[in-house]
Amino acid sequence: MGRLKAELAAERVAALNPDVEVRAYAVRLDAGNAADLIGQYDLIIDCTDNFSTKFLLNDCCVQFGKPVIFASVYQYEGQLQIVRPGSACLRCVWPEATRDGIVGNCSEAGVLGPVPGVFGGLQAFEALKLLLNLPGQLNDELLVLDLLTLSTSRVRTKRAASCPEHARSRSPSMQASTADMELAFENLDDALEAGFDIVDIRQPQELREWPTPASGSRNVPLAELLHGTASFAPGRKTLLVCATGRRSLAATQELRDRGLSEVYSLRGGVKGIRTRLLT
Repeated sequence: MGRLKAELAAERVAALNPDVEVRAYAVRLDAGNAADLIGQYDLIIDCTDNFSTKFLLNDCCVQFGKPVIFASVYQYEGQLQIVRPGSACLRCVWPEATRDGIVGNCSEAGVLGPVPGVFGGLQAFEALKLLLNLPGQLNDELLVLDLLTLSTSRVRTKRAASCPEHARSRSPSMQASTADMELAFENLDDALEAGFDIVDIRQPQELREWPTPASGSRNVPLAELLHGTASFAPGRKTLLVCATGRRSLAATQELRDRGLSEVYSLRGGVKGIRTRLLT
């Protein structure tokens, strides 16, 4: 959060309970500061909405032996998990983190306000249970709650034989840079002149509302691109395009992992091009 919002949040908490010490950090958690920030505290509660930060928290907390309470929500449902020393961690359940942009986060897929409110309350109560050593704590299991049907289920998790080494091996210092995967163009005509094939990975309804600002591009929705039969011209460079550059970067990373080295992402997406044209 921004510094002003952080200070306002600290003031509100202090007004509710002056015995609570609030330390607000107006920084983004990343590979460079995660270890220093997490190392100061005994219990971590995850309130993020992207996979990369969740797995960064997981790996650091496993490395330092810190318990962390995770919650993830999607539209009308969500799940709750506690990772503590000796228990299954996120990578025991999902060895590879889903790349941000492949699955929509709250701002992209939409979520009703009460859903994160419910799961935030559950996280707070699980934190109290852990701190006060109350019974009924989640242990090697996921709590899944569907707020449409009010159905709940507990899914058992199993600690992998490679834990905690698999989390430690994904330490922040080993995360790959995406700098060489993103390219910036003033307009897509420049990309065409530079020899790029342009593939817009947005959904058809997105294109109807906001057409690709280039002639000669083709539309291959993200799911079809990653799981279908989309082909790439041999020896040609391909520029993936989406609304903001988030999905196209995730798709570029995935395709690079599959051996397609000449795939790139348009930084800022078509929204960035439109903004530059209007200014």
